[in-house]
Amino acid sequence: MEIVFAFIFGGLAGFLIHRAADALYRRNALPVPTVQWRARAIELAGAFALAFLWFRFGASARFVFSVIYSTVFLLVLVTDFEYRYIFDVVILPAMLFAALASPLSSLGGARSLLGGAVAFAIVFLIYILAPIYARVRHREIDSPFGFGDVKLAGFMGIVVGFPSALNAIVLAILLGGIGAILFLAIQFARTRRIALDAAIPYGPFFCVAGFVYMVL
Repeated sequence: MEIVFAFIFGGLAGFLIHRAADALYRRNALPVPTVQWRARAIELAGAFALAFLWFRFGASARFVFSVIYSTVFLLVLVTDFEYRYIFDVVILPAMLFAALASPLSSLGGARSLLGGAVAFAIVFLIYILAPIYARVRHREIDSPFGFGDVKLAGFMGIVVGFPSALNAIVLAILLGGIGAILFLAIQFARTRRIALDAAIPYGPFFCVAGFVYMVL
């Protein structure tokens, strides 16, 4: 019975995430998506995520923290997927909360903060070095990551700790590669053309990887 309540509560959380994303768009003068199934998809994602977390952790502090972090992951996944936007008003307080709460986590403060620092540093290096490499090689290639992805990686690293943060980054990059291939395949099927310079959001893949390693 408890897992049913978790499923219902997760659906409600998904509804609130859907409304929060819309509020962020309005605040930043972005059009609110009108796709009919969008709200239902977010609600179902929240419902299944919380039901799984209850099944995995039960009534525990780890469940509470996982619910909070999953909410952040899902909200960032939605906004970055739809607009390639990771809002500071979401990710910065999330990073601060995760850092302050890290001593209470099952990982401990040291492993959590080290994971955040390492993940932030790795993705930040890619963020600044990729354009330099492209310029040296005379290629028109932008960094695969934006600075929002750097901050998201830092948050993810705090949540999963060290050394899981390294594995999560690798998983996110692998998922991003698979996503890029699928995107190009769909694009070719629709237009018979392939735009290799098309921007693909990496935030959703960091969110999925973070969730996976958070629950392992």
